[in-house]
Amino acid sequence: MQSAAGARQESGAPPVRAPRLLRAILLGVAFSVPFHLLLVGVLALIPILRPVPTEPEFEVFDVVLAAPTPLERPAEPSTELADDMPALQSSGAAEPVSTEAMPLPTQGSPVPIESGFGTGTGMGAGGGGGEGFGGGGGGGTTFFGVQGTGRRVAFIVDKSGSMSRGNRMDRARAEVTAAVWGLPDYAKACVLFYDTTVVSPPGFDAFTRLRGASRDDFVSFLAGMRPSGDTSPIGAFRRAFGQGERPDLVYFLSDGEINPEEVDAILALNASGRPAVIHCIALGSDAGKLQLQRVAAVSGGSFTFVPEGPP
Repeated sequence: MQSAAGARQESGAPPVRAPRLLRAILLGVAFSVPFHLLLVGVLALIPILRPVPTEPEFEVFDVVLAAPTPLERPAEPSTELADDMPALQSSGAAEPVSTEAMPLPTQGSPVPIESGFGTGTGMGAGGGGGEGFGGGGGGGTTFFGVQGTGRRVAFIVDKSGSMSRGNRMDRARAEVTAAVWGLPDYAKACVLFYDTTVVSPPGFDAFTRLRGASRDDFVSFLAGMRPSGDTSPIGAFRRAFGQGERPDLVYFLSDGEINPEEVDAILALNASGRPAVIHCIALGSDAGKLQLQRVAAVSGGSFTFVPEGPP
């Protein structure tokens, strides 16, 4: 034994330490395996960091609905009037004819028949008979007792054959003359007499300023006019509303029944632009009462029945 060990020492070979090395390896493995298992477990508990999706952000607005306010007619600018000219408004000086703003009649509903003259208030702001949106205080014009206001006033008057009964035509002539020439001279008037055709006094087939107009020619034309034909007002309304400037007030007189289709067309014309107030008068006959009431109710005007009799 000594000779073999002495031989390894003499040859310079390192001594054999296998048992000690094996123990070191086993000890390292014994510590390494639990450590790495613990490390894997810890890493498994750590979540992978990624951007968390978020919902898009929106701006939130509070919307508050204002309470509705009554429709007001805007003031219409006029470049043709001098600054010192007074605005034409309705007057309460004269005793008004019985005038009533009527609701739109429904089929089958009873309709009372007016028996004569009286007093009443219309839908306008001021007092007086049959005032519509053109109502107010101050001086104005009157047609068969119905007061109204407007800088462009259209008179659409029946001249059909039935207007020859009694003194209907004479009363219509007198009332139109008084109403037109009762307007201030800076106002404009359009005067249209209808049956199945339309005729006008000289210069009044369109809106004409009263300043400079001839009253004598006006009266002479009306005196020579004779009732004839059937009742068809649509042509007169088309002429009144088909001009470059529209009426803001219409007086509509009839003594006969009006075709309901023409009533629809009249209301459509009025609604095609800035609407006018239409005051409706039934003279001597209530045959067209329902149609006239409808036009008055839809346009914000009034309906008046004027019975037969002296002016």
